[in-house]
Amino acid sequence: MMRKLLLFVGVLALSFGAVVVFANWRATTGSEGTAALKAGERTTTADGRMSYTAPAEWTARPCPPRGEPDCTQVSPKAGGEGDIVMLMTMEPNPVEGSVMDLFLVDDPAVAPTDPAVQRLTLDGAKAVRIDSYKFPPEPMANMEGFPGVADVMVYGVIPDSTDEFAIMCRHGVLPAAQMRAGCDLIVESLRFPR
Repeated sequence: MMRKLLLFVGVLALSFGAVVVFANWRATTGSEGTAALKAGERTTTADGRMSYTAPAEWTARPCPPRGEPDCTQVSPKAGGEGDIVMLMTMEPNPVEGSVMDLFLVDDPAVAPTDPAVQRLTLDGAKAVRIDSYKFPPEPMANMEGFPGVADVMVYGVIPDSTDEFAIMCRHGVLPAAQMRAGCDLIVESLRFPR
């Protein structure tokens, strides 16, 4: 029970951060700053802190509503507003930290193992992947003002830094399997320019 509560709180914390970023989502549906991506092409986020490869026929743009350089939204051209992969970087909270930090501790006493949680190393970055669709019910399936269903969340610390990164993958109109495949490509190809 404690493990599920910890997972729920972690997913809630990361999802809440995404909701704050997308506070006025529905009011900003323009394509300003949108760039078409080519299959196999490496693309860098606007702040230059991460690079990735996206599937063919996907586009990238700054996250609405403010278009901050530390957040990039990647989505298939054929998708709906809930079909997105969001990549963002953020400064750590030096006082309180984050609930997600607990998942980076490789100690079952601190963060019990769960089939929905996988510890990763992405280009030297210690990270954790949470497949939220694997534990019912999906605690953050439908958040007010934020379309789509949360499928995958990846959280970690940028190498040679204390700054954090997060990737959130959601599906809406398109099949979940199609969005997860695109998400997997982005996550597996993630690099941190040094």
